[in-house]
Amino acid sequence: MLFHITIPILCLATLAVHADEFLPVRSSRASQTCYGEHGCFTTAKPFGGTLQRPFTVLPDQPSVIGTKFYLYTRATRKSRTEISRSTTLNPWSSTVPTKFLVHGFLDSTNNKQWWIDMKNAMLDVEDVNVIMVDWSKGNGFPYTKAASNTQVVGAEIALLIKYMIEKHGSKAIDFHIIGHSLGSHVAGYVGKNLPGLGRISGLDPAGPYFENTDPSVRLDPTDALFVDVIHTDGTHNLLLGLGTLQRMGHVDFFPNGGYNQPKCSATSGKIINLILQLGTMNVEGFMITTLCSHMAAVYFYTDTIRNQCPYVGFSCSNFDEFDSGKCSLQCDGNKKCNRMGYWATSTNAKGDLYLKTQDANTFPFCVNHFQVTLQSGSAYTQTRGVVTLKLIGTLQTVSVVFDNGDTTFKRDSTETRFIPLTIDIGEVKQIEVDFKKKASLVTTLLYSSSWAFTKAIVLNGDNQNSRTFCSNDMIGTTDSKFRFSSC
Repeated sequence: MLFHITIPILCLATLAVHADEFLPVRSSRASQTCYGEHGCFTTAKPFGGTLQRPFTVLPDQPSVIGTKFYLYTRATRKSRTEISRSTTLNPWSSTVPTKFLVHGFLDSTNNKQWWIDMKNAMLDVEDVNVIMVDWSKGNGFPYTKAASNTQVVGAEIALLIKYMIEKHGSKAIDFHIIGHSLGSHVAGYVGKNLPGLGRISGLDPAGPYFENTDPSVRLDPTDALFVDVIHTDGTHNLLLGLGTLQRMGHVDFFPNGGYNQPKCSATSGKIINLILQLGTMNVEGFMITTLCSHMAAVYFYTDTIRNQCPYVGFSCSNFDEFDSGKCSLQCDGNKKCNRMGYWATSTNAKGDLYLKTQDANTFPFCVNHFQVTLQSGSAYTQTRGVVTLKLIGTLQTVSVVFDNGDTTFKRDSTETRFIPLTIDIGEVKQIEVDFKKKASLVTTLLYSSSWAFTKAIVLNGDNQNSRTFCSNDMIGTTDSKFRFSSC
């Protein structure tokens, strides 16, 4: 098995400048520091001196990082209130749940639209406290320092929650930490310092310096009673994948496979954008272009809050199997499904779940997940041809290709396809099948010129509505169409 050093390309330019900070750590040279109530921190294994962390530094002091907490409630949603253990917590209330939003590398919660949108969406749907955590004084270059500082920020958040519990009667289960990138691992450190934490949502947890490390170093399922994770940029770190495909939660969602989100730059495009943005230090442009797939997790999560689409994730062995229609969209009483994002629950499916979305610039991002099964009759032995379906719904009608002629349809057999739709067609009321036999010498000799599909089953995976359509008629070779009716 080949191993790789998880140093992101975006940090290579800083290594020479900070060479004295990046000496390889060996057990004999490991160092440690303690920051009072925040705890002690080390560069020893597993936090340093490993293949995944060949260079490491101690975290900054809490006063240097300067973590700030900004509170929003339904009554104060347009104006933030800075709170701390040394000041009043008003208008924070212990009678409603509390959500912490934690940004990642180079980001900030200070006037960033993506965090404002998430905050507003939460306050729209629930009466909660929303606390934006800003640690932007400690999340810049070099990346290794920012990665190390996540430990101190996590300890700082845990201390505030403990204060709320001990002095104001809250319970650990009432707190939910939502972290993006490095913020996901900050959330993990909160849970490591606070047993019984209610929930952590990891939005594309950072891969560099965390992927394949010991669970004590990164986000893992033991950090809260329920840990749900969304992966959107899990490409190899050396190819500028800033997230990870490693499972880190009780349930891990992989929209579009968990990497290279639709319409986002692939590897080559990321590299070009990275060079251009770092050359001008245009951090905003860097977040929008190079981090397109990485930021998609934030946009997806915010949209799930509004509850316009179910964003159902389905159990499957991998995304290729899911995308090719080889996995059932039957939820089996929610044992094989869970909703991605804000409304995910610990009582539904765990493990790896897959779904498709539209690109991060198309709102809403949801895709309607349909599964169609065609059953062949017994009148003919086999055939090949292009099969097109017209799904006639209560809202719209759409035509989709069921098979492009590569499949051999055999008597009394069934074929199932995954049909993702970007439009809402409503409830399917009728189906029209168009069969065109492939015309060639081989197909003429081996395959029947006529065929009969006797049954069609349409399953809407998002709402689990299934309907069966029947037909006994023969479908011929030239532009033959037949409409199936509900049976």
